[in-house]
This record gives sequence, C-alpha cells and structure tokens, in this order.
Amino acid sequence: MKPVAREILPGIWRLSDARVVPSERSHFYLVTGSERDCLIDGGWGLDPVRAHLPRNPDKPIVAVATHSHFDHIGALWEFPERWGHAAERAVFAHPDRDNTQAFPYLAGRPVLVAGAEDGALADLPLRPCPLTRLVGDGDRLDLGNKSLTILHVPGHSPGSIAVHDDDAGLLFSGDIVHDGYIFDRIPGANSAVLRESHARILGLDPRLVLPGHGEPLDAQALKARILAYGSLRTR
Repeated sequence: MKPVAREILPGIWRLSDARVVPSERSHFYLVTGSERDCLIDGGWGLDPVRAHLPRNPDKPIVAVATHSHFDHIGALWEFPERWGHAAERAVFAHPDRDNTQAFPYLAGRPVLVAGAEDGALADLPLRPCPLTRLVGDGDRLDLGNKSLTILHVPGHSPGSIAVHDDDAGLLFSGDIVHDGYIFDRIPGANSAVLRESHARILGLDPRLVLPGHGEPLDAQALKARILAYGSLRTR
C-alpha cells in the first residue's frame, strides 16, 4: 500500500503507513529542495516508501533519522544516504525487537495493523540501515534553496535529533515533543534531559512544529504541551 500523504506546506509532505491504525501512525516527512530532497524518518516500513514519494525520482535524496525506534526507521534501508546520531549508530546497523523498542510495546497488540492476526507483528520488518553519516549538533543539510540544521535533543532517546528549517521557522521534532504521551520511562530515555531539550526548543521559538506523532503544533500549542509535561514530571 502507498503511504498516506498530505502536503502540509508547499514542498513539505507528511507521510505515514497506511496499514497502521491512525492512532498509532508515526509521521515521516519529505522536504523537497531545488538541488536535493530530505526524508525525515522512515515510518514502520510495512510497505515500500521510496517509489511512492511525491518527488522527482532523479533528484538526490538524504534520509535523516530523528532516532532509532522501530516506528521511525522502517523504510530507511531503501535510501542509500542515511544520516543519524552516533549515540544510536549500533541500533541502525543491527536493529532488533528490543533495541528499537518494538517489544514489549507491540506484544499482543496486532490490532495496531489492519488485517494482522495474533503473532503477525512478530514479523515486523527490521532491516539493517547502517548510518552513512554521523551527525552532530549544528550540522547542516543543504537542499539548494533551503538549508536544514541538525539539533541534538536527547531525552526520549540518547541520540534523538530534531531538524530545524531556520528561515521558515519549522521544526521537525521526532518524538521529543508532540501532542500525545511522551515516552520517557523506556530504556535510553531520561526525563531530566528531556526537559532540558524542551527548554532549548522553546528558545528557538519555532513558528510550527511538525512532530513524529499527532498534529502540528503552533507556538502556543508547543508552549502549552511543554509546560504540561514539565508540570507532570516535577510534581
């Protein structure tokens, strides 16, 4: 099945896996540039992605992973150029049910995928997608008519990154902030570090946040979500 695709802004597409129930879908984003394109994350990987992207297939494309959890790296193997943070390089090279957080999260929950039966998710595709470039805070990706900045924002995972379009005021946040439950009690997560990353994100004052789950957050919604998280974790 083709990914569900929606053009959020001119040249920026939000995609998700069609076979995953809407409440559990993770978003990945296509950012098109004049010289090359960027795919931010790769979803669950249940169906092919690259051939169905709304882009010129002759243009180079770079896949940038915000982190190495199963619902974000699924299709990365399809892209020869893969960027991510060194803290999670081993997971990208050798993903398994545990180090990608697929299990126990998916155990006994086949209802998350349309048509799946008990045990079907044991066969979740976790293909090796070793990083071809290790990125750090402040690295930039030139797309020709726009430039994206990599930000290291750990807390949800050690190597979580966000992608910032400075000129447009857009922030692709991965799972570091979104309008749902933010997992901070899983292996590799750290609530105190996450709050530091949230403070940094607020300091950027983005016009719009495009997260890995849920709907886009404007500046007011972003502030409210981060304040709510901070209140919950500092009680």
